[in-house]
Amino acid sequence: MPLRKMNARTTSVKRNLLRLQSQVQAKRAELQGLQTRLNTLRAQEQSEVPQANAHWVQSALNAQVSALAAVSRLDELAIAMQCDALTNTPNRALLLDRLQRAIALAQRRRSYTAVVFLDVDHFKNINDTLGHATGDAVLQMVARRLQAAVRDSDAVGRHGGDEFLVLLAEVSTPEDAARIARKIIADVAAPSEVGGHTLQVSVSAGIALYPDDAHDAQSLISLADAAMYRSKRSGGGCYTFHSDPPDTAAGVHARA
Repeated sequence: MPLRKMNARTTSVKRNLLRLQSQVQAKRAELQGLQTRLNTLRAQEQSEVPQANAHWVQSALNAQVSALAAVSRLDELAIAMQCDALTNTPNRALLLDRLQRAIALAQRRRSYTAVVFLDVDHFKNINDTLGHATGDAVLQMVARRLQAAVRDSDAVGRHGGDEFLVLLAEVSTPEDAARIARKIIADVAAPSEVGGHTLQVSVSAGIALYPDDAHDAQSLISLADAAMYRSKRSGGGCYTFHSDPPDTAAGVHARA
């Protein structure tokens, strides 16, 4: 091969070799960059996994708190639907349900259940002369005293207006109901400071018994209501049993 051609070939090989070396260096730099990036990603993964776990845990806790708040709100709404807003006592619907349960229990145990229907005497005069705010305070006071006068097994609720129901579960004899009624009337009648006024409030009561007077809840309430009006007609501040003779001066024999 002529020298000139050999030199030209050598020069071409050198150029190709230099080009290949340059490409290899570029690839090496690229590989080094990829390795650096990989190491960075691994480091990020190690730090981000706990962060991701912490974020997930916090999200779960937030969801749990929200769920508990929703359940609590539902409970509050359920309670509100069953309670009288003014006196915070069971309303008529809840008392009716409890009375039905008490009747079923008394039937199994062959005991008495008593319904005491109460009405605040002269309540309209309180509202008219002292104002509705004082009237509301009187109802709240009466509710508190009723609750304090009965047993833990009993229930007190506002029937509506100035009327209250007391459910006496499992009384052994009618006299047990009479004894509690006397205590209720006496406790409510104690003087009290209400709305800046010293008041002595009285209540009239009517009593109906399961199983002597009726066997269902609504009938017991109606009979106790009628007996309460007989107490009203006798002057108030007393109680009358539904079973008392109609010609008896209602409640005179049973004044507290």
